[in-house]
Amino acid sequence: MLKNYFTIAVRNLWKTKGFSLINIIGLSTGMMCFIVILLYVKNELSFDKHHKNADHIYRVVKDFINNDGTRTPDATTPPALAIALQKDLPEVAYATRIFPSWGRKYLIQNKDKRFYETNLVFIDDKFFNVFDFALVRGNKPNTFNGVKSILLTQTSAKKYFGNADPIGKILKINVNNGANFIVTGVLKDVPQNSHFTFDFLVPFASVSKNDVNSDWGWYNFYTYVLLKPGANPKVFTSKLQPLFKKYQPDSKNQYYSQLLTDIHLKSNLKWELDANNDLSYIKILMVISVFVIVIAGINYVNLITAQSVKRAKEVGVRKVAGASKKLLIIQFLIESVCTAFVSFFISILALAFFLPFINQLMSSHLVLFSQDQWPLWLELIATTIFIGLVAGLYPAFYLSSFRSIKVLKGKFTSSYSGAYLRRGLVVFQFLISIVLIISFFTIYRQVDFVMQKNLGFNKNNILLLPNIRGGSDPGAMVDELKKISDVASVARADGILGGQNSTNGVESKGRNDHILLNFMRVDHSFLPTLQIELKEGRNFFNSKSDSMSIILNEKAIAELGLKKPYLGQQIEWDDQAGHSQMVNIIGVAKDFHFTSLHEPIKAFGFVSEENNGSAFFLKLRSQNLAKTIATIQQVWTKYNPDKPFEYTFQDEQIAKLYQSDIKFKNLFSSVTLLAISIACLGLLGLSVFTAESRAKEIGIRKVLGASVTSLFTLLSKDFLWLIVISIAIASPIAWWSMHNWLQGFAYRVDISWWLFAVSGLTAISIALLTVSFQAMKAAVANPVTSLRTE
Repeated sequence: MLKNYFTIAVRNLWKTKGFSLINIIGLSTGMMCFIVILLYVKNELSFDKHHKNADHIYRVVKDFINNDGTRTPDATTPPALAIALQKDLPEVAYATRIFPSWGRKYLIQNKDKRFYETNLVFIDDKFFNVFDFALVRGNKPNTFNGVKSILLTQTSAKKYFGNADPIGKILKINVNNGANFIVTGVLKDVPQNSHFTFDFLVPFASVSKNDVNSDWGWYNFYTYVLLKPGANPKVFTSKLQPLFKKYQPDSKNQYYSQLLTDIHLKSNLKWELDANNDLSYIKILMVISVFVIVIAGINYVNLITAQSVKRAKEVGVRKVAGASKKLLIIQFLIESVCTAFVSFFISILALAFFLPFINQLMSSHLVLFSQDQWPLWLELIATTIFIGLVAGLYPAFYLSSFRSIKVLKGKFTSSYSGAYLRRGLVVFQFLISIVLIISFFTIYRQVDFVMQKNLGFNKNNILLLPNIRGGSDPGAMVDELKKISDVASVARADGILGGQNSTNGVESKGRNDHILLNFMRVDHSFLPTLQIELKEGRNFFNSKSDSMSIILNEKAIAELGLKKPYLGQQIEWDDQAGHSQMVNIIGVAKDFHFTSLHEPIKAFGFVSEENNGSAFFLKLRSQNLAKTIATIQQVWTKYNPDKPFEYTFQDEQIAKLYQSDIKFKNLFSSVTLLAISIACLGLLGLSVFTAESRAKEIGIRKVLGASVTSLFTLLSKDFLWLIVISIAIASPIAWWSMHNWLQGFAYRVDISWWLFAVSGLTAISIALLTVSFQAMKAAVANPVTSLRTE
C-alpha cells in the first residue's frame, strides 16, 4: 500500500512539473534559510557549554557606582576577591582569576620564529579546577612545573615548533625585559564557542613580583567560581556584597554574579573579554526562520489548492473505485511529505556548496557535517516531516472532500472559499515580506549611520603601530617617520580609541562627587593628529611640565559638577596605591565617541606622557598608501630589527565595535532577499494558474475588442490589491519591531515615513514584475486557441 502511495506521489510530481518545480524551489530555499539560521542560533546558544560543570560556574562582576547613583557595569574585579570567596563562602568549591593581555602585543620567539601575540593569558593554580580545557600533551597535576612555565594550544605549538614535541622546549617572551619560559603542556585549541579564548597560558607568579592576593584596588582581573554540588546560586549571589563590604567598607561598588553560559548573549559589560552577541538578535533570527518556512509552506498550500480543478476528476474516479476519504488524505499527505523531503535534500546539497561563502560573509564557523551533529539531523528530519504534514494538511482535506458525482458530471468548479483562502495566504506572505523589507532598510540605515557618523575625531588614514616600547630609540624613530613625505604627523598614546582604555577614580577638589573616568596617556601631538577639538583651554606642551595636567571632555566636566571657569581648577586623581593627588585642568575637549554608539558618551580625560606611549598614530596622506607603508616599514626595521612589522588602522578598530551588528545585518539581508524570492515564486505560480483558469474569459474579451493593456490590468490588479492590503497591515508591525530594536543604540536613526513608502513601492514593483510576464503572455495570446472547443 505504501509503495503504491509513493509511486502515485512521484507520478503526480512529474505530471505537474512546472508547479512541482516552483514548490520544490520555494521549499528548498526556505529550508536552506531555516537550516542556516538554526546552525547559527545553535552555535550562539552553545557558548561555554563544553565545560563539564558549566551550569555551576559563575563569573563575579560589579557595577561601579558614581556619587550621583549612576552605574557603570564592569566585568573586572580585584585579585584579592577570589581568595576571599574561596576562604569565606562555603558555597564555593574553587575560585580562579585570569588576567588577559589587555591589548598588549607580546613578542614570542623560538630561535628564528618571532611573532606578536595578543592572546596570552595569565592564570592562577585553580584555573583547571574550574574550567575544562583538555591537555593533549603534559600532565594536568603538574601543569605549571615551575614559575617560568607556559602552556600552548595545538595551533600555537605547531606555529612555533612544527611537528616536533614542544614539551621541555624554551620560548622567549618580552615580559619583565625578556624571559625564557619552559613549555610544560599543550592544550586542545579553545573551542570557537567560548566567551574567552587564549593561545598561551602563563602563571601569575612568572610576571608579578608583588603579592596580588591581598590587592583590592587593582581592577584588571576576571573572577570565576565553581559552586559546590547542591549550592544555591541565589544564596551565593546574596553573599557577594556583604563579603566585599567586609574587606572594602568604604566602596560603593555593587557585586553580583553571572552564569557562565549566559555571558555571551546576556552580558554587555565594560571590559568584556571578547565582543558578545545580543540575545535579541537571536530571537529575531529565530522568528524570521519560522516566517521563511511559513512563506514556503503557504506557496505549497496555494499552488496545490489552485490545481484543485485539474485533480478533481482523479479524486472522483478514486472515490468511485472505492477509495475512502481517509485513504485520499493519506495519499495527499504522502505527496506533501515527499515534496518536503526532495526539497530537504536539495537544500542540504545547496547549503554544502554555499556554507563556506556564508561563513565568510558572517565571520562565523558554522559546520553542517560533524560527528556531534546527529541530534541536529534528527531535528531536521523531524522538521521536514512536520513541514510536509502541516503544509499538506489543508490541501489533503480540501481535495479529499470533493463529491464524486458532481465532479464526474463536469459540474465542479473551484470554490470561493478556496479563492479567499489563497488570497488571504498571499496577503500573509507579503505581509511578512514587507515587514522584512522595512526592517532591512532600517537595519541597513542604522549600521551605515554608526559606521559613518562623525565621532568627534578623524578616524580616517590613521595608521597604528603598536608595541613601540622596547625599541632602540623611539624618539629618533618619530623624527625619521615625520620626514616621510606622506606622513602628515605622528603621535603617541598608551591605548587606542575604540579599544581598551584605562579607567580611574576622580573627584573635584573639596567635593564628594567621585566618578569613574576613562582616560589615555598621550603626547602633545595626539589631539591635533586625531583632530579632537578643544572647546576651551590649550593642548599639552612638548615637555614634562604638564605631567600633572589633564584635559577633560564636556561629559566629565558635567559629571564632576564643575562651574566656570573650568581652566585652572584641580581634581583629585586616585593612584594605584589608593592615594590621591591633585591634577590641573588645562583644557576642555568637545565630546567624542571613544566606544560603540550603543552606549552614550562617557567621561573621558587625557593625561600627558611624552615619549612613553606604547602605540604610534601616523596621520597619512593618501596619495600612495602602499609606497608609504613600505617606507614606514623600513624605518621600523631600522629601529626595531628584532620585532615583526605589524600595523592596523584606526577606522578598522572602530569597525570591530560593530562586528555583531554587521554580522546581523548581513544575515538579515540575505534571509530577507530569499524570503521575498520565495513569496514571488508563489505569486508566479498563482499568476500562471489564474491565466490558465481564465483563458476562455480572456479569449472572449479579446474577441469583443478588449485591448492588451486592459487585459494586462485585469490580470494584475487583483494581485496588486493584495499587496496594498499587506503594506497597510505590515507597516505598523514593522514600525513597532524596529522601534524596539533601535532602543539598543544610544544614537540612532529615525524611522521616517518615506521608509514605508519606499518599502511599499519596492514590494509593489517586485510583485508587478513577478506577475507581469504571465499576465502579458495571457493578454497577447491568440483567442482562437482557447475558444476552438466552444
